[in-house]
Amino acid sequence: MKSDIERKLTRSCIALRLGAMTASLLAPVVLANACSSSGSDSGGAGGTSGVGGSTGATQSGGSTGVVDTGGTSGTSGAGNGATGGANQNTGGELQGTGGVAGMGGASDASGGTTATGGASASGGATASGGTSASGGAAPDSGGPVNVPPGDVAAAAGTPFVAAHSMTRALYAAYAGPLFQARRASDGRTEDMSPKAAGGSIDTDALNAFCTGTTCSVSLLYDQSGNGNDLPQSNPTNQPTVGYWTTSGGAKVPMAVSANRQWLRNRTHTHQIPIGSASQTEYMVVHGNYFNNGCCYDYGNMETNVGDDGAGTMSALYFGSDTDWTRGDGNGPWAMADYENGLFSGNYADPNMGRSSVNPNDPTIAYPGNNIVTVLSKTNGTTSWVLKAGDAANGSLNTYWNGTLPNGYSPLQQQGGLSLGEGGDGSNSGTGAFSEGVVIAAVTSDATDDSIQTNLTSVYGK
Repeated sequence: MKSDIERKLTRSCIALRLGAMTASLLAPVVLANACSSSGSDSGGAGGTSGVGGSTGATQSGGSTGVVDTGGTSGTSGAGNGATGGANQNTGGELQGTGGVAGMGGASDASGGTTATGGASASGGATASGGTSASGGAAPDSGGPVNVPPGDVAAAAGTPFVAAHSMTRALYAAYAGPLFQARRASDGRTEDMSPKAAGGSIDTDALNAFCTGTTCSVSLLYDQSGNGNDLPQSNPTNQPTVGYWTTSGGAKVPMAVSANRQWLRNRTHTHQIPIGSASQTEYMVVHGNYFNNGCCYDYGNMETNVGDDGAGTMSALYFGSDTDWTRGDGNGPWAMADYENGLFSGNYADPNMGRSSVNPNDPTIAYPGNNIVTVLSKTNGTTSWVLKAGDAANGSLNTYWNGTLPNGYSPLQQQGGLSLGEGGDGSNSGTGAFSEGVVIAAVTSDATDDSIQTNLTSVYGK
């Protein structure tokens, strides 16, 4: 995203901010003073370019419909982003299972060099003691009152068109793979699945595969049945498999991106909203992992890796970037990325010469596990809604319900998908992802609340 990316990427240092970790979580991760040079990032997976298939059905009221780009999942090359040579002076620790993966001190390799042999290549995060998780049982979404979100949305007539999770099945009947893990020691990959249909990830299988080394995420599977997988074939750019600890002592996997780590499917998506079609998205992230870089996004993006102008993407953002709009306090905030700007609400200045503050969008730092739900929905033509809440213990709060930003009505969504980068490939963001979905409709508040109820039953354990 962002038309003024050159200004952004030539900043000498990106100050990374993280909230304090609680005793029930993993060891603190403090990301500070990450300096980067501007230029082109030549890393990323080769993948297959080109759009095939039809563009989907036209919606009523002038909406363009949903995209169906055909083919199988693949990644295109990396676009504009912070180049290597960016020292991540991150200090602190990122706990793997049974060991500590240091996230700091190592330089990002330029150009996305592929690691071989036993080298760990996940944005500079290396292990110092393996990745064997222990303690407790992973969260589960079973039980009559804990209907998984995919079933909640389908019953409401607003089914998921993309559904990704590191943690669990998002449907009661889903028993397929959640993600593909790649271990650094020998480059071998293996699919990680739930213990049973509708359940949580089989942590025993993950531990057995990753013990003694670090693992990264080479593919995040789409559970919706639409084939909207998010791959990354270049080990350097793969998010690290990190962990957060539940109150019951379980270590639950998450995909941790720390500057130049992302998953991408821009050209082979199916049924993702395009043009001015309506859309709802939510994601669950770990609130202690963020920075002020651009952009830790998840959701609908351009089909190419480039800035195609205002409104050509509509993704979720979590972080403390202040170059456009912002929330109250110092951040991090839940916001939306509509390209050429991160939005906490409307925007008063069409030239984007200065930031505006939405006092109703608070700095997010929840007690306990600090697991965050970010949700946004738009009718694609005139209005949008921003919500967020404590995914472990709380309801969703509405931070914006009003018109689309000036110059963004109607949207011109293109229907690509990414996690951990901006629409133009800017990849200076940091974040930790548990799950996220895309819905080709505007959900009701009742549906949002039911999904949040399920999230708290899972992430509050």
